[in-house]
Amino acid sequence: MAGERILLVDDEADIVELLRDVLEAEGYVVDAALDAGTAIRLVRENLYDVALVDFNLPDMDGVMLHRQIRLMDVELASCTIFMSGLLQSEENLGYYMSQSGGFLAKPFDLRDVLHQVRAVVGDAT
Repeated sequence: MAGERILLVDDEADIVELLRDVLEAEGYVVDAALDAGTAIRLVRENLYDVALVDFNLPDMDGVMLHRQIRLMDVELASCTIFMSGLLQSEENLGYYMSQSGGFLAKPFDLRDVLHQVRAVVGDAT
């Protein structure tokens, strides 16, 4: 399990730092992006096992980013866990659940983050 590569996309630097620390302590390799444009560049340049994607980004929402990821890496798109601190519409939640590896509501318990990542990595291997 150690060594799987995770793309972490969130515009809140504190959340990125916290999640990076927790995930790296579990042996994951983490690349982070604070916006969708950077995330798209990283997906073009690297292979990832899991993506953690915040819904609200400064340059694109999570659904639009997920659609871009799907065009570049279908497997990663199926291993995407969405995160959001805002109450989402039923339509968005339905999209998350049908297209991705899951959904985490902020504030989240770090054990839940690890559980979801492990579940997605387990499904991908």
